[in-house]
Amino acid sequence: MPRLSVLFIAAHPVEGPSTRFRIHQYLPALAQAGIRAELRPFLSSRFAPLAYRPGLAPKLGITALGALGRLGDLVRASRADLVYVLREAFPVGPEIFERAMAALSGRLAFDFDDAIWERSFNIDNPIDRLRDFERPARLIARANRTVVGSDYLAAYARRHAPAERVVLIPTVVDTESFRPAPRPPDGRLVVGWIGTPRNTAYLRAIWPGLAEAARRDPRLHYCFVGAEPFPTGEVQAEFRHWTLESEIADIQGFDIGIMPLPDDPQTRGKCGFKIIEYMACGLPAVASPVGANVEVMRAGETGLLANGNAEWAEALYRLAGDAVLRRAMGEAGRARAVAEYSLAAMTPRFIATIEAAAG
Repeated sequence: MPRLSVLFIAAHPVEGPSTRFRIHQYLPALAQAGIRAELRPFLSSRFAPLAYRPGLAPKLGITALGALGRLGDLVRASRADLVYVLREAFPVGPEIFERAMAALSGRLAFDFDDAIWERSFNIDNPIDRLRDFERPARLIARANRTVVGSDYLAAYARRHAPAERVVLIPTVVDTESFRPAPRPPDGRLVVGWIGTPRNTAYLRAIWPGLAEAARRDPRLHYCFVGAEPFPTGEVQAEFRHWTLESEIADIQGFDIGIMPLPDDPQTRGKCGFKIIEYMACGLPAVASPVGANVEVMRAGETGLLANGNAEWAEALYRLAGDAVLRRAMGEAGRARAVAEYSLAAMTPRFIATIEAAAG
């Protein structure tokens, strides 16, 4: 018999990176530890893509469908020793479902890996108009444990709950799966980015620097996985569709990984996850000195920090011209990922947090 029962409530199905890396990949270890876990996203993998279709009707339909599912989750919460909410149970309004689930279960954990109390700054997100940006603070105050992905998020959480109830667990990868792989000797140097279409604006902002680096070293080729295509002029860039099945292989096909971010209150809450993926696959990275990027990356050892188009161009040109440096940074990054940002390293802390939250 399981010694604990946990109901995980997530905003997205397994295709969503937060759900996949902050909950789903831990499920086998929880089962081995005698913890029965059930993961309930707001929408299933089948229906979630409808949220991105144009028009109001599909969005209203899936919101109603998700609400019906959450009503069923109230029954599940009454049977659970702990309800663990990742980001939100419902996309808009106050925390009605979270409060009801906490009351039915008696124990609540709350997890977030972004500055979800901030509005979008550089991206137009219509859903922001319907969000309750005070909800995270109220959930932190109510939760038995709050789990966050970076020091910046932890500092916010500690403003609303005692420090001993706040746990820092970075978003990590299974370094047995995310690992280096040989690149074909085709003479190209692939600079890669992986993300969601919504974050394409971050790439566009630094494109002049990326284009300048490619003009200085024609071997540079850009591959953007999951981005919305945008004009790149005479510089070659491939826009590749993201799939769950090809995610790791896509990253393994890069020579250099990039993570650009503007500096604003929302992006300071980013957890540097792209850098962790790149490091695990043995890649040097170039990133903006924003948020957890400066914590995850050891500048000059596992990658380079760049601020502004001139620095981006210079950093990529430098790495392109120095194979020994790329290899050394990739090896150092891989070692750092295995030691500090791997599923194996974080699993004991995650299980201990579940046990503490469940009382």
